[in-house]
Amino acid sequence: MEQKKTTAERLKAIRERSGLSIRAMAKRVGKSPSGYLHYESPDRFKDDILPMREAEAFADALAERGIARAEIMELAGMPPGSYDDETGDDLVPIFSVEASAGNGAVVAYEDAVGKLAFPPGYLTHLTTTSPRNLRIISVKGDSMLPTLSDDDIVMVDVSKRDLSYDGIFVIRDNGDALLVKRIGRASQAGRVTIISDNRSVYPSVERSLSEIEVIGRVIWAAGKI
Repeated sequence: MEQKKTTAERLKAIRERSGLSIRAMAKRVGKSPSGYLHYESPDRFKDDILPMREAEAFADALAERGIARAEIMELAGMPPGSYDDETGDDLVPIFSVEASAGNGAVVAYEDAVGKLAFPPGYLTHLTTTSPRNLRIISVKGDSMLPTLSDDDIVMVDVSKRDLSYDGIFVIRDNGDALLVKRIGRASQAGRVTIISDNRSVYPSVERSLSEIEVIGRVIWAAGKI
């Protein structure tokens, strides 16, 4: 069985296929030859994934040599079909899932029903994670007003599950209830406070960390005006 190539080996093969020398490639991406060569070195990348900022620069440098941007984006962890090579947009999957901004609703994950396009480089301003960790879901209810409204959509980074940091998270509470709530510190270790921004209607509650499952952190939202 042929051994799977590392990201560094794949990048080297793409550069060679483009006809660029190390020196020529380095010049195109604004690095010294030795600085660029690090990216073709074994064990260079954490989790064997090319950082998105470098992926964007390398894709720009190789585009006019006939290399599809999507091929470089795959080195950054973007799965096939998550990048529009014609427009350069990043595509984030949309799931037919609702997170309740209310008292909770029983829901189950379904396959992606579509994709939302973001301009090239936009996602790198939101997060350093790979786009493969991003999901778009909708919000139902009014408990997170005025921050989130009914029928808003949110982008969830499923790689961010550490509740040591305050923020808005999608969590599964009491087994099957999927909620979008602000998470804060609690009065005791091993517990968190689940906070509704619409506090006059929905009081905060404390939960043990063992009682909730963290789906991911909300890093972006959009809705109707």
